Amino acid sequence: MKSYKNINDPQRSFVSAFVEKHIEKNRFFLKINKVIDWTSIDRELKSVYTKGLTDRGAKAYAPLLLFKMMLISEWYDLSDTQTESMVNDSLSAMKFCGLTIEDSVPAHSTLSRFKRELREKDAYERIMLKFTQQLTKQKLTVEKGSARIDAQLKKSS
Repeated sequence: MKSYKNINDPQRSFVSAFVEKHIEKNRFFLKINKVIDWTSIDRELKSVYTKGLTDRGAKAYAPLLLFKMMLISEWYDLSDTQTESMVNDSLSAMKFCGLTIEDSVPAHSTLSRFKRELREKDAYERIMLKFTQQLTKQKLTVEKGSARIDAQLKKSS
């Protein structure tokens, strides 16, 4: 069986120490990673999302990476395209997803297909419930944030 894309040793990067220094102020993602047992969620995801588990075809992105991107999308009320941009631009979001600065971020279309597959297999609600139950046991909830909107240049009249 082959491995997923971007399954790295997070310490392998020359810039890892600098990334750690710069994400210290954004504690939200660090706290979520500490309070959630990702192994049970990962197991559940892999039982539903089986892409990348065979030797045929190109390597797929790990379902846990895509799930964490999906959570970012939910928490910040972002489209899949905006989520891809945020993970590309935000060191803390990148680290939360298990990516290093050298890794490629899954495209919005990959995230969209992942979400659709979870819903088609009636797994979306079940896995989200498993996630929220872990928070509830610790008397925690996620208060949604707001993401920045990209500035644009427009022709004036």
